[in-house]
Amino acid sequence: MVKYDSIMKRKIFLFFNFCILASATLMTGCNEEPDTSNLFSATDKTIAEMLRERSDLSAFYRILDKGGFAKYMGTYGTYTCFAPMNDGVSTYLDSLYNDESYLISKAKQKHNGITEDANWNSLDVMAKVELMSDSLCEDISRYHLSGEAHMQVDNDGTGSNWSTMKLGRSIKVGTFGLDAYKEEFIGLTSLNEASAIVEGDIEAVNGILHICSDVIPRSDRTIDDQMRVFAEKDMSIFYEALEKTGYTDMLLIEKKTNADGSVIKYDMGDDHTDGDRNGNNPLYYPKECLIKWTVFAETDDVFRAHGINSFDDLKAKCIEWYGNCGQWYDYIKEKNITISTGDDYTNQFNVVNMFVAYHILRAGMPVDKIVYETKVAYSAGTWNFCFGYEPNEYFETLLPNTLLKVWETNPKTTKELWINRYLTNNTLTRRIGMFGIDGDGDHTLVYKGAQIDRNGEKECVNGYIHRIKDILKYDENARGALNERLRLDSSTFLYELINNGLRFATSTEISTLNDGGNGARMAFENSYFDNIVCYNPSTVLRFCVLGAWRAHNSDQFQGWDIYDFAIKLPHVPTGDYELRIIYPPMKNGGLMQFYLGNTSKQSDMVAVGIPFDACADPNEDPSFGYEPEPEAKDETYDYGIESDQTMHVRGYLRAPASFSRGTYNTITDVLSYDESDRYSAAKQITGNTNCRTESGYGTMMLRRVITTQRFEQGKDYWLRIKNLVNDVNLGWSFDFIEFVPLDVVNSQELTEDWY
Repeated sequence: MVKYDSIMKRKIFLFFNFCILASATLMTGCNEEPDTSNLFSATDKTIAEMLRERSDLSAFYRILDKGGFAKYMGTYGTYTCFAPMNDGVSTYLDSLYNDESYLISKAKQKHNGITEDANWNSLDVMAKVELMSDSLCEDISRYHLSGEAHMQVDNDGTGSNWSTMKLGRSIKVGTFGLDAYKEEFIGLTSLNEASAIVEGDIEAVNGILHICSDVIPRSDRTIDDQMRVFAEKDMSIFYEALEKTGYTDMLLIEKKTNADGSVIKYDMGDDHTDGDRNGNNPLYYPKECLIKWTVFAETDDVFRAHGINSFDDLKAKCIEWYGNCGQWYDYIKEKNITISTGDDYTNQFNVVNMFVAYHILRAGMPVDKIVYETKVAYSAGTWNFCFGYEPNEYFETLLPNTLLKVWETNPKTTKELWINRYLTNNTLTRRIGMFGIDGDGDHTLVYKGAQIDRNGEKECVNGYIHRIKDILKYDENARGALNERLRLDSSTFLYELINNGLRFATSTEISTLNDGGNGARMAFENSYFDNIVCYNPSTVLRFCVLGAWRAHNSDQFQGWDIYDFAIKLPHVPTGDYELRIIYPPMKNGGLMQFYLGNTSKQSDMVAVGIPFDACADPNEDPSFGYEPEPEAKDETYDYGIESDQTMHVRGYLRAPASFSRGTYNTITDVLSYDESDRYSAAKQITGNTNCRTESGYGTMMLRRVITTQRFEQGKDYWLRIKNLVNDVNLGWSFDFIEFVPLDVVNSQELTEDWY
């Protein structure tokens, strides 16, 4: 096996680190960029040359050619190519041609896009390839190529996913065991449990070549079609509910379309650069917008364990669960909605409909990308959580204005994923510097959560189905689990980032899509996002992909120019909250005004607070009450506790201690605490390169309190951000927001943890 280090020494590109406080980019860290000046060595071979030399790979090379990707395999870049042998290609094409599932499917076409031929069974593999549509060849090509170098050594045996050039679609990688369907596959690397790498880690000048036994099967079923298959196996009760409520039709949708049904296309012309107004340094931007879904589903066994053996049993339970939900579901009370217990299951407020709707997200995610995970290839170099922080995210469901929380416990080992895990006083502590799960009996596990089965996912063409091990419902426990500091990453409620494979994409992947150009960030046309409205067309929307940023989850949403736009905020349970945003104080930060409105109309917007100066240096401006804490000054030093309080009164907070710039993070273990020294945990944080203690202007991060007010679950809230100066070089950053209930902010016994 060729070692990864030796491969990197022979790459096309020489990578170099650069830091830049670009006047128009609001950068907060360092990323690698390729130097494209180097040419191939005359003695090295490209992937394309290797494929052409192998007669047993000729069918796949022709598929690449018809799909428009053979040229990439012969040029600059860093690719992984999974090349199936001719026999495997022929077998796969036979399965597509003879597939009769289109007879019961709402989405599939006869022969899956292969031209009909009466002599099909007598054709050789090359003749079969010629009958494939170009779009089918493109689809297969993208799925067998990756913009990153994936080695077999990256297969850690835990069922990780490797990225492909079909954004948003990944390959599940494992090892064939004794139950392999072919004896000769035992011990070989498995791809989607169906194709084996028979010759792997072959080094090319522009990447890695793996020769595979078979075409890697990718699901071409929509979620609706796949759920119908599962219904015949282990999900008959859930699918019957899904079908009766009418959500099956919605789960056929794959792309954003115009009113006439045509796919929406995005064309930014030359307006997609990295701050260069002369059209230099172009960025990648998506030209279509995929729509995907995540469905969490109970198996029949899970239902039976709760006394549910039929749809009628489920309906009876739904009446029990949701019949009086107005007692905790604020939206129902505020809208004065009558809950239906009848047989019109398409009624949005029928109890069965409500149950099913809470299982569906508008964002399609594989199991290892629901939260930001470590110990997988895509985050190995940029994981920036520290001090034992456990990743969690919040997602809006199809049940009106409700959130669903996913919490990963033991992220370094078992990576257990729990939905709506409920711990009292979570995000609060009495131990300075500690994570909010420790204390003197302050935290009680009320509900362990519905666990996601990490081995029970199914990828579909428009999303993912995840089996869960307990009943999922929006009840008092689900609401109680949200009574904490809610940190909502922008990439979770700007769900287009998830659906188009951009959340957790690496700079290498994006650079490949950008023909070897800039991959650190990407651009978007202003109408791309459902939850963003741009009032000024000069507003620049950019996304910094996974990298060494000072940012939650190692990525962030940002932009610049004479911006004026609004973002629709996620809905939270009704209550009084402190709304915060995180930002980097630096010279090219903007002077901006925040507004809130219940619609996206500018006339509905009301200014909140005074104009906000993101350029101000906290070390020099006394209005912050900021005090650097690089090290203890003397025996009276309190590690910033007093200045924390002063800053908060003035509307500022330090950044969380839970993350740092990715490449600088070295401490991932939980902090220790000495009962005899209340500062014992804080001492371990001070001096480390987490975002709470970094105090240099241009490198630190702070949180700004935007407003303190009541938010109602039954209302929409749009946050408008407007540039107040005529300077195209000043920017904005929108990494995450926080909704913090005032009973958490003002707790008399406990304090908000530093995480």
